[in-house]
Amino acid sequence: MKISIVCGHYIPKMGYLEVHLSRALSLLGYRVQVITSDQIPPYVSHLYSEFGNPPDGVEVHRLKTKFKLGQIVVADGINGALESFAPDLIIAIGLGKRFPKPIFKTWKNVVTLFGDNAYSYKSLQGFSGLKTKLVFRVLKASTYMAAVKHSQNLVAYTPESFDAAAQMVGGRLGNTLKNQRSQISLGFWPEEFFYDSASAGQNGLGWSRDSKVIITATRLKPEKELERFIPVLKSLPTQYKWLLVGSGEDEYARSLETKLISELGVERFRILPHQDRTELNRLYNAADFALYTVPAISIFEALGTGLPALAPLHKAFAHIPNSGVSFIELAKPYQQVVEQMEQVALSAEARANRVDQAIRSFSWMEVASQLLEIAKGETS
Repeated sequence: MKISIVCGHYIPKMGYLEVHLSRALSLLGYRVQVITSDQIPPYVSHLYSEFGNPPDGVEVHRLKTKFKLGQIVVADGINGALESFAPDLIIAIGLGKRFPKPIFKTWKNVVTLFGDNAYSYKSLQGFSGLKTKLVFRVLKASTYMAAVKHSQNLVAYTPESFDAAAQMVGGRLGNTLKNQRSQISLGFWPEEFFYDSASAGQNGLGWSRDSKVIITATRLKPEKELERFIPVLKSLPTQYKWLLVGSGEDEYARSLETKLISELGVERFRILPHQDRTELNRLYNAADFALYTVPAISIFEALGTGLPALAPLHKAFAHIPNSGVSFIELAKPYQQVVEQMEQVALSAEARANRVDQAIRSFSWMEVASQLLEIAKGETS
């Protein structure tokens, strides 16, 4: 079986859904082709200047870009590349980048993935909201509409993706999206993110061994509203510390640091830049909890090391507590959050048990297998 993945950007050095899925599908024994652009998107260009090597067994076909604007990227030759490869299945990723648009009226064996989040469309009021809607209508809506009309399957990779996309698409096709039920998850690689008892408590950040470290590893961006956690941390005993990994050292990161100093004091937190996977795994193992306010691959990487998760219980995270891993809802009254955190077992045995559950639910091999079952019509 031959599988093509069509996506606007493909950066193995960074890794994201398209990279991890292509690797997993190749490991499952399929011949995998990725058709993508020759661009690194501007929102990560300060972190990555080269693509990196693709996973073993994955063929990458990069097309010359003829138009780009922000994350939007357009190229000719997609259908020609597909014709040459003659795939049995096509997976379209990243409708907001407009790149996959040419395939939908030509190919019928397309599974389209939706990753839209509510926070992506959070501000739909005022000037910024008008701008968001205008850009969507002019540059993106036709791609979404073509995907909804012509795809074999529509699959969400966060529980809120269909609702978020439907809000922007609107009308009859928006209602079609709201009625979709096929879903996979983001995931992690167990050989990259795992529990290592030798790293436990060795945070190397100047905190004592009896400190309890809460880690958040994500790009620090205003829409993630990390400030929402400050009242919770203030409610916790002082041995609880917050480690934020992913600072771009931009204006928002500096303003967040200023606020944290004012609210918590310099000893209650640390902010680090992006880390490679090896160091990030070490930091996860040195931590005791993982905190997230919006969906991200890194939450599943943290779960893979056995960390209990702290997150708001809205639709974006609905599938996580249902998977059996340890999940604590960030909600008022915060004293209940504090009490639940104090009750979580942090022993090596408890952590190892959480790792086993995370692998069964969220390993990339499991995620890829679930997607193929949907494509084959075995699940819905």
